[in-house]
Amino acid sequence: MSELAARLGVTKGAITQLVDRLESKSLVLRSPHPTDSRSSLLSLTDMGKEAYLAHEAGRNSFYNQLRSQLTEQEIEVFEKSINILNRMLDK
Repeated sequence: MSELAARLGVTKGAITQLVDRLESKSLVLRSPHPTDSRSSLLSLTDMGKEAYLAHEAGRNSFYNQLRSQLTEQEIEVFEKSINILNRMLDK
């Protein structure tokens, strides 16, 4: 949980709550780490994989629709703006 929290920039408690909810919905499976008894391994269930793929398809569809309505220059400005906002939020 600590590694995942660090990667996502959130607290370990927040990740634990999130994983608990995902596990209760049968989207992830938590199993003991084979060599570190303090750690757990997380994996997507088949339902979790389907949910992930559906999310990716929706995200890709949204961005394809957005790209079809913008010029290349507008896309470049949009992407730069998103990068700036992400950097500001990371501070």
